[in-house]
Amino acid sequence: MLKKQFGIQLYSIRHEIESMGFPAAMLKISEIGYAGVEFAGTGGLSAMEMRFLLQRLGLKSIGAHIGLDGFEEAFDQEIEYHKTLGTTFLIVPSAPFENAEEVKQTSARLNELAKRVKNAGFRFAFHNHGIEFERDGGQTRLEDMMELAPDVDLQLDVYWASLMKCDCEAFIKQYASRITSLHIKQMDANGKCVDLGGGVLDFAKIIQTGLDAGIKTFIHEQEEFSAGSFDGLANGFKHIMNL
Repeated sequence: MLKKQFGIQLYSIRHEIESMGFPAAMLKISEIGYAGVEFAGTGGLSAMEMRFLLQRLGLKSIGAHIGLDGFEEAFDQEIEYHKTLGTTFLIVPSAPFENAEEVKQTSARLNELAKRVKNAGFRFAFHNHGIEFERDGGQTRLEDMMELAPDVDLQLDVYWASLMKCDCEAFIKQYASRITSLHIKQMDANGKCVDLGGGVLDFAKIIQTGLDAGIKTFIHEQEEFSAGSFDGLANGFKHIMNL
């Protein structure tokens, strides 16, 4: 069941994509067993070239990270590209959250963009890092955004949330109706990104909490590897499948 819902954020292999090219890197991803991919750039491939590549390798276009400024400026192009791929989620990976005023301004921009994306037939989400869990008052900036931008859903990055001392299981339960997917990234006791099977986050509990909350998409992201990147991803994939 989980195998059909587990994808890979391609930022994890950005260096390999640059050195090997998209087709060769994506072949490696398909051989590991991921159900699909979440884009962080498309390597200059046209929409039809990417569509045929995904079809040939049996991969789904689960989602895409698109910067806020670029998304607003090239909205129609992004929409047409991802309609061709059949992408489900369009996600803003970061945005200005330095203070309360920025939270208000960013929330308004995200909410307007969310309406446009939904009207185009996609699901929209914002992906957190750590700064969104800082506070300007009684609650976190992320919670402020969730109130100010009711049309914006969330892709919860459990690494960053946990690093900022957020109780991920409680947060998932509280915002179950607003969380579209979980970014699965492991950390050690010092907060360093590590292989999925070698850290302190209990993914059996976190993923089960997500499943119980109705979350159907889980994305592996990893920025540092103890061995080679593809070996590390393969080991992480096996770890999650064996939970």
